[in-house]
Amino acid sequence: MNLVEIIKYFESKYPKELAYDWDNVGLQVGTLNMKAKRVLVSLDLTKEVVKEAIEKKVNMIITHHPLIFTPMDKIVFDSPKGWIVKNLIKHNITVYSAHTNYDVAEGGMNDVLANALKIKSAKMLDMNDEIGRFGQIDEVDFITFIKNVKSSLKLDSVKVIGRTDRLTKTIGISGGSGSKHMYAAKKAGCDVYLTGDVTYHTALDAIALGITIVDIGHHAEKIFVPTIKKELSEQFSEVEFLESEINTDPYIEY
Repeated sequence: MNLVEIIKYFESKYPKELAYDWDNVGLQVGTLNMKAKRVLVSLDLTKEVVKEAIEKKVNMIITHHPLIFTPMDKIVFDSPKGWIVKNLIKHNITVYSAHTNYDVAEGGMNDVLANALKIKSAKMLDMNDEIGRFGQIDEVDFITFIKNVKSSLKLDSVKVIGRTDRLTKTIGISGGSGSKHMYAAKKAGCDVYLTGDVTYHTALDAIALGITIVDIGHHAEKIFVPTIKKELSEQFSEVEFLESEINTDPYIEY
């Protein structure tokens, strides 16, 4: 079996054509014309992840966030990204990324997050961007809800914007940086909207709008790793799929 067979299956579920125009998904480095033996799944591609891949002798890394967003006009080995590209080529490691196509696809990121939070009969949150999900959960007080979110998504902490004295039943969620969809969440009647990367001024706008937002951070998308590892392991039992053990979250909490 070649790597191309894995990717053909993957793209049948998460077509590249679903990706946003600004995104860069698919094959990033290397070739798919290679025997599939061991594949590493990671949220991001950092130097530490590449070192892990070399140590574990994998021949492909599947990531959610692309290594290359915009064209590279030079590859300087002394730069962080240049070092990564050099060592991927040197060790014959292919890199494939599924980003916004995985986010919007049925069964992709937002469905995985909605399922983790036990949202019932999740529907599309923002039809304009075909992103996010919303629906109902069993009604709980806000503090219990936050505890459940942290437990379900394996988060140490979250940021809360807006009222915390309400019962929580209708929930909206969008992985990554989805603060612009808070208006769609408000329109959908969400008690709480969960997303990442909410800026200071957007937080003030949310308070004025009267919606409670829980900033779960961009790294909450780490749920991609065990989900894809499980899905591909079940589909291709003859290939060994590994979850990266590297924590790529750039933020440190004190």
